[in-house]
Amino acid sequence: MVQGLSDLIELLRIRQWVKNAFILFPLIFSGQLYKFETFKDSILTLVSFCFISSSLYILNDFLDRHKDRLHPKKSKRPLAKHKINPVSVAGLIFGMMALGLWLSFHVDTTVLYAGLTYILLHLIYNFYTKNVVIVDVIFVAAGFQVRIWAGSLAVDVFPSVWLQLCVFLLALFLGFTKRRHEMTTLKEQAHEHRGVLAHYTVYLLDQIIIICSTLTIVFYGLYAISSEIMGRTGNHNMIYSIGFVIYGMFRYLYLVHVKKLGDDPGEVIFSDKSLMCNIFLWVVFVMCLLYRFL
Repeated sequence: MVQGLSDLIELLRIRQWVKNAFILFPLIFSGQLYKFETFKDSILTLVSFCFISSSLYILNDFLDRHKDRLHPKKSKRPLAKHKINPVSVAGLIFGMMALGLWLSFHVDTTVLYAGLTYILLHLIYNFYTKNVVIVDVIFVAAGFQVRIWAGSLAVDVFPSVWLQLCVFLLALFLGFTKRRHEMTTLKEQAHEHRGVLAHYTVYLLDQIIIICSTLTIVFYGLYAISSEIMGRTGNHNMIYSIGFVIYGMFRYLYLVHVKKLGDDPGEVIFSDKSLMCNIFLWVVFVMCLLYRFL
């Protein structure tokens, strides 16, 4: 079906598995990282969503393979540049999806339901809402919310409302910056690649991106000083982690506006050492606070 290991890796979009790291947030922020059973269940949930998301990426690439040929970067995707056997593609999609669902069921039936919900959201997106302005990105962001819920169900905790809002707004931010990148890169051909782009303008997207980035920082600040976090850390020091969040948002905007990146959030993160270093330091600082090392 595809030629070589590099094409297979590209087809599975392994770099985008980084998005599933949100599944670990409930484990980390609930202070249960040191518990073997909850750690194991959280990792299994992460792996299951990696398989499920890869199956849906393959489905998306198959459905969009003709439009992807109009994109300077996506035209290099395996299903866009090679002749493919639909039966083989279907087998790979269902095989990856079944494996992911089996792993999620092995964790808990509620995690299985979260996996099925994620699949349903993606199917609705692919066959309808991806052509509805603004709702298209909301559905993408909803997928991140499902990841948070899956991680919470895996460790049997209720996710903080503030944490959910932060993740949802961050996902909106990433989704709208992706739309902006496509419009500025493809210009008059943008709507041919993605029909919904005919309803956006760069100015509108810039306004939405500003709102999303601002609210993400504000809600994270509120989360950092919430009674939940104060009770877990025993001090007010979590508020100082907002510096990493502010720098991360500003750095990402710099990469979007100056470096002309933003098409793939995973690629943006892995290609920028400053952003990767900032995320690493944020994780270390937060974990030190949550587990009383600071």
